[in-house]
Amino acid sequence: MKIKMLLVGVLCLLASCTTVEQVIENKEVYCSGMYKGVRAVGRSALSLTTGVILPDVCDSIDEIVAEENADTGVTKSAE
Repeated sequence: MKIKMLLVGVLCLLASCTTVEQVIENKEVYCSGMYKGVRAVGRSALSLTTGVILPDVCDSIDEIVAEENADTGVTKSAE
């Protein structure tokens, strides 16, 4: 029951961000240690109950930023 409530809370927080840009701008919030741990618990519960494996949002943000930087020609040293 606690895991379900935790998962609902995480989903509500993630649903409040409607665009990728907002998530990228608030990366320090989404990738904080506590929040990352809460998401890990939710992903584990989802994986155990449904078999669906979801990537962590921080990994997805890093991939999106890297792709955007590659498209615009920004190098890592210039970031």
